[in-house]
Amino acid sequence: MTVPQRHSWQPPEGEGLVARAPVSFATGAADRVQGRRWFRDTERRDIQGELPDWPAGPAYRLKSRIGFVVRVVLGGVFLLGVLAVAVIFDGNVPSGGGSRGSGSLGRSEDPENEETDFPVLWAAPGTTARTLPWELDPARRPDTDVTHLVLTDRRLLVLGGLQDPRDPWEEVLWETDLSTVAAVERRPYSVGGRDFRVVFADGSWCRLTSLEGEGLVRGLTAARPSDSTSQ
Repeated sequence: MTVPQRHSWQPPEGEGLVARAPVSFATGAADRVQGRRWFRDTERRDIQGELPDWPAGPAYRLKSRIGFVVRVVLGGVFLLGVLAVAVIFDGNVPSGGGSRGSGSLGRSEDPENEETDFPVLWAAPGTTARTLPWELDPARRPDTDVTHLVLTDRRLLVLGGLQDPRDPWEEVLWETDLSTVAAVERRPYSVGGRDFRVVFADGSWCRLTSLEGEGLVRGLTAARPSDSTSQ
């Protein structure tokens, strides 16, 4: 029997809950940034060492272009082998999983931030995105911890806690008034199309991912009817 999921945090009386979902900072999917994420200022400098109270995290580098070329070549060899088998067996091409590289994602509309770099935080000094909690980074928090993004009719919040359906607990790690949120943007160039970007009124932004984030995106879009893309 499945135990119904419960949440310990609820908005105070008079404040309405719109949507909530587990979220984390996104992870690169294109070949050179796969499995990586960075935290940048508007000069594209790495700022994770400047973020207040953040514990140390992994220092990533772009994957080598040589490795990418090797994978392309090997993929071509594999394809030639499949075609040869097809000829031998009178055109009956055996099915297979195929490549899971960036080609399956389609074409990026923002290659600078999705293929040759992958910032999940874009923030000048003193901007809202710099105040986000480090617990959103799955490379920094314990596997047993979770973070949820919560949208109410007044605020956007990040909750952290341990998701135990028998005895859940949560705490507010971060919050901001809805007036500081300028836009929300789906980022389809991602695994499963799960990523979205929250742009703040000061121009800073964060890129998040969630298996259950559609309600958040819809709710934030409705709350910000004059959304516009910010870079």
